[in-house]
Formats: sequence, C-alpha cells, structure tokens
Amino acid sequence: MSIPESARDFLGSYRLQSFELVFDDGTVEHPLGRDAEGLIVYTREGFFSGQMMQRGRPRFAQARQSAAQKDFGNDAEVRAAFNGYVAYYCTYDVDAARQIVNHRIISALLPNWEGQVNVRHYEFKGDVLVLRSPPMVVAGKSGRSVLHWQRCPTVY
Repeated sequence: MSIPESARDFLGSYRLQSFELVFDDGTVEHPLGRDAEGLIVYTREGFFSGQMMQRGRPRFAQARQSAAQKDFGNDAEVRAAFNGYVAYYCTYDVDAARQIVNHRIISALLPNWEGQVNVRHYEFKGDVLVLRSPPMVVAGKSGRSVLHWQRCPTVY
C-alpha cells in the first residue's frame, strides 16, 4: 500500500517549539508553559502519535514501578500530572486543497476525545510544521491553538 501524495510531506518526527493559545483580542497564553515539550510522529502506515507536557510537573512522593501498579499518588499529584500532559494516537488523512490534516482519534489521555476527529489547519515553513485548531472558546474568550513543530533529523 502506498501513502497518498498529500500525506508524504508529513512523514517523520517533530519536536515541539511552541504551544500557544492565541485569542481574537490579540492576547496569547501558553497552556503548558513557555518551555513545554512534546513529540509528534506521522507514519507511512497512516498513524499519528503525539505527546506534550508541561516541564516541572511535581513528582509523586512514591514512584510508580510499573504500568500495572494502580492507586498511587494523592489527588493533588494526580491532578498536576494529568493537567500537565496531553497524549493521543490516531489515524490521519490530509486534505491538501484545504490545508487540513484530520486526526481521527483512537485512544487518548482524555477519554472524551476518543472517536473524535481533531481538525488542524497546517502550514509548512521550511522544516517547521505549524498546526492551528479551528476557532474555539476557552474561559469565555474566542481563540485558537497554534503549535509549531520542528522536524527532527533522521537518526539512522
């Protein structure tokens, strides 16, 4: 199976440069901090995986030794860890004519995202992929997310 021409430009891994919430009134917020970090990957097989996190999240008093371990951390520790992290994986398709990439979410840290389609307007600026959300309302203000992703060099 060959990958559609419209998706070939996306193939690879990207590190987060910036994640901003840009409001219509011109104000800008950094939901995961100015120094947020993240990684996204677009594969030939049509899958996407993405993670972003806030640096400096508080550590848990007791370390989790395995993903099988349950019921660890107090409410404040779990809340800080959860609110400072975004992750999901999905299939994706590209509408080059409209400069849209659709992320068809399979599984996510936020269960309500599962089964949804995250529509993102895209633009390539050299080795930087810019993804913009459609307009949304956050805390009563209209705006959109704007993320800049730097393509990672091929390691092998």
